[in-house]
Amino acid sequence: MRFLIIDGYTDEPAGLGVPPYIGTYPRYAAGVLYHYRYRDVHYITIDKLREELKRGYDLNKFHVVIAICGSHTPGKYLNAKPATLREMVSILYNYRGIKILGGPAGTRFGSSMEGGTLKDEERYKSFFHLVAEGDLEMLLADLIENNFNLEKIDREYYKLRDYERLREFAIKGARIVREHPNYPYVVAEIESYRGCPRYLSGGCSFCTEPRRFGTPKFREERDIVEEIEALYNQGVRYFRLGRQPCIFSYKSLESEKEEVPKPNVEAIEKLFNGIWSRVKPKVLHIDNANPAVIARHEEESRKVAKILVKYCTSGNVAAFGVESFDEKVIRMNNLLTTPEDVLKAVEILNEIGGRRGPSGLPYLLPGINLLFGLKGESKRTFKINYQYLKEIYDRGLMLRRINIRQVVPYYGTNIDMKDIKKAMKRKKLFLSFKEKVREEIDKP
Repeated sequence: MRFLIIDGYTDEPAGLGVPPYIGTYPRYAAGVLYHYRYRDVHYITIDKLREELKRGYDLNKFHVVIAICGSHTPGKYLNAKPATLREMVSILYNYRGIKILGGPAGTRFGSSMEGGTLKDEERYKSFFHLVAEGDLEMLLADLIENNFNLEKIDREYYKLRDYERLREFAIKGARIVREHPNYPYVVAEIESYRGCPRYLSGGCSFCTEPRRFGTPKFREERDIVEEIEALYNQGVRYFRLGRQPCIFSYKSLESEKEEVPKPNVEAIEKLFNGIWSRVKPKVLHIDNANPAVIARHEEESRKVAKILVKYCTSGNVAAFGVESFDEKVIRMNNLLTTPEDVLKAVEILNEIGGRRGPSGLPYLLPGINLLFGLKGESKRTFKINYQYLKEIYDRGLMLRRINIRQVVPYYGTNIDMKDIKKAMKRKKLFLSFKEKVREEIDKP
């Protein structure tokens, strides 16, 4: 049988699969097919497919097409255009084989909307033979074990995998990266865990991660290291451990009972030391970090920061999901992290990670994510957010970047269209705020 994986790109609160990144979804899917000894497995990005279709690309030479797309976070991209579900349906309209939908767009929690509605999304999803509401790799494994008998598989498939099952899929799927049009200049997004300690109180109002996966489920250090080694053996030299809500909370022993868990320094040391014992990456970065964890567990977090400086390459960024410095917004959206937490965490990372490395960039700096359109927001929110950013700047503290976005309402979250309509009334204020930050804080 011949299989085609169409990578329409994915973007989630914890995990990025938009070029130059290659996400976990297509690699894991390919790994399932290789695990069951299928060899005629092909991968194409949506940008490449758009070009090929103009030249008469024949999708019907494949028996199964696996379409991956969707997001849980709002975003704009410089060199890539993610697929919408509508586009995927249009591309596959005359395709006669088995059509499978995976990625965030396949779940209740994700979307691929671009001016569409949830009703449109459901209509487009009904076009596919199978939809992975749970994990795509489990759907594929069950389909293969049932000899591709669609009647034996629930069309909306809800099973989630465990990390013991994922291990072989992740390692075997590494070789699909060679088919990426940017290969070898791709960054492999690596998963260390799913779920979030914030699940204990319901999580941040806008976030799908705790609602979808509950409390954290961690991958073993060995499994992560061996996946990275497999990718390295396929020619990948750039890696980011970005598929987790907070790298400082990896394998925390308190993750199921505390929303701000104490870091497990030994596990993080074991993980990063293990990576370098097997491979010599040109880039090794992380992504998300909870500033509340860093500020409230300072002793352990300082040790973790030193580990990240020791093992990661320079230019690394710990993305802080600050979202807002306005205490009313923090309270109404269950954000947990206080402005004081953020300032302290910024200080700690500047102190430990501010030294410049071989690339000329500091080893480890915070990035700040701000999100507008949340409950309780007012014109005053913009002033408060600017004041805190200016305070960081005036104190001579460095930020690797500032990410300013508007909230999107996803299924299961506490953000609804009323919040979005209120935010739209402040669109000009939002745009002027972005410009002010870029001109007065970013550029200087």
